[in-house]
Amino acid sequence: MRSRARGYISWRNVGFACLMAAALDSVAAAWQAALPVPVSSPAPLLVGYLPAYKGAGLASAVQGLDLTGMTHLNLAFGNPPKCGHSCTSQSDMTFSLNGESSSDIDAIVATAHAAGVKVLLSIGGGGGDQLIIQFYNAGLSAPLVASLDRFVRAHRLDGVDLDIEDPSNMGAPYAALVSALVSTFHPEGKLVTAAVAKYLQDSMPDSALHQFDFISVMNYSSYDSAATALRFYAQDKKVPRDEIVLGVPFFASNSGDSKEEDYRTILTAYPNAWKVDMVGGGALDDGQAFHYVGESTMARETQLGKEYGGIMIWEMMGDADAPHALLKIIKDGLEKSTPATKNCSCDETAKKHGY
Repeated sequence: MRSRARGYISWRNVGFACLMAAALDSVAAAWQAALPVPVSSPAPLLVGYLPAYKGAGLASAVQGLDLTGMTHLNLAFGNPPKCGHSCTSQSDMTFSLNGESSSDIDAIVATAHAAGVKVLLSIGGGGGDQLIIQFYNAGLSAPLVASLDRFVRAHRLDGVDLDIEDPSNMGAPYAALVSALVSTFHPEGKLVTAAVAKYLQDSMPDSALHQFDFISVMNYSSYDSAATALRFYAQDKKVPRDEIVLGVPFFASNSGDSKEEDYRTILTAYPNAWKVDMVGGGALDDGQAFHYVGESTMARETQLGKEYGGIMIWEMMGDADAPHALLKIIKDGLEKSTPATKNCSCDETAKKHGY
């Protein structure tokens, strides 16, 4: 009897343990279901500027670009003419893209769209921004944007990128232009983005900054400077991280930033320049020292940009050829998947609950 009783008690304890384990599993499942479902981060953007002022037809230039993995292509720069005297509502506000023909623009858009890339017209630009500023300072943002809208519609563009780099001519008139852009293009399902920089930010109203679909931070010097600039927009300016894109250079600058050379030109003059971020002393430009972003730093900056909204390139035509193309480094870095969180196995769950 004692041995049978002992066996009965043993089996009863086992049954109780099973019931407890099942109950704990139910509690754990309910607790897990109550947790918020994690939202996957959007894929990082890869934005490239394509300049129309280097003498090469963009329609043929885009044919030579590898658009795989690109998300946005910004055509730089589209602007209206300069007013003869003071700008008025009767002034010519017709936009054009640095002499590119309508058929060439349509060909560029068709090529990019076939590759799944959105195409934006970038307006303004360093120096060219005065052609935009002259109108919004005259209170003519509404008719200017109406003219821009006609250009965007005619060429089936996906939106507009605003690049104003004159902090002395921003403020409230700039904000009025941004509001006109957003109220016109957002209802059409089109994007409004901007190129920004820390040195401009005191002159740009936050009300304007927070209307853009995403911003591209122009920071073309060091990794540390890039990290500081991105933190500034995320923490100080409260821009969502996935709407902040890091601008990287496919060019080099001399010590006084008075002269630039394409990255491909640097590598032609200094074949091992891809290993470092500064060269000089050779035949190029009387031996001036040039700083840029070489392969190792570009890989680091790509990972930094991936922690935010992605990477913007100024500009696509400055890249070197394989095997030292910076674009490939960027694409490889953006495509690397983040290691998945290990799923907890049944055995591990049991251990956590003590059975």
